[in-house]
Amino acid sequence: MLRVLLLLLLPLAAAAEGRALLPAHEQGAWNAAGRLNLGGGFCSGALIAPDLVVTAAHCLYAPRTGVKRLPERLTFVAGYRMMKHQGFAKAARFVIHPDYVFDPEAGMDEIAADLALVRLAEPLAPAPFGIAPGIEKGDEVTILSYARDRPEIPSLQSPCGVLARRGAVAVLDCDVTWGVSGAPVFRRVDGEWRIVAVISAMGQWRGEKAAFAVALDAALGPVLAAD
Repeated sequence: MLRVLLLLLLPLAAAAEGRALLPAHEQGAWNAAGRLNLGGGFCSGALIAPDLVVTAAHCLYAPRTGVKRLPERLTFVAGYRMMKHQGFAKAARFVIHPDYVFDPEAGMDEIAADLALVRLAEPLAPAPFGIAPGIEKGDEVTILSYARDRPEIPSLQSPCGVLARRGAVAVLDCDVTWGVSGAPVFRRVDGEWRIVAVISAMGQWRGEKAAFAVALDAALGPVLAAD
């Protein structure tokens, strides 16, 4: 079985070859993405409704113990950049994919369900991103993320490519590292950036470094049904 590492758990220096710091003048287009602060560490996430953040399920577990985090310790900061932001809110609750089982060395089954929604205690102002169905081999995608090596300014990688699609899992040649967990994966549809997947893990695919994402068209429905 393929084994990969959840990105929350990688305290490694990153090779930031593919990611570029988002220029300040472009920040406004991406303000619905932000940092999900965990009360110790962080993940990336994005608004898909004024009070609803999509992220990776494994972000909501303490990495050393596998114990679920307390919602009241989570804070989503929209459009975060160098101590400035476009609003922040505490979590009221969160919902995890019903098939998800936390495993620091995840396989395809874990990644396929590594999706969660965080319901905020109050809505935030940035216009949320829409969702688009479908992410397939050969597609070009864009990732906006915060990471261990760049925690204060979001990084943008555009484009990177989809190497394969296996069920709910998309395999990408994108550059990812610790903190990028939960980062939205975008495709441009009708002139707008829409989220098609969420980054879960990194590992190797056919001998090359790869990123693994859970596709929303396959995984979001069960999470919404549980909300």
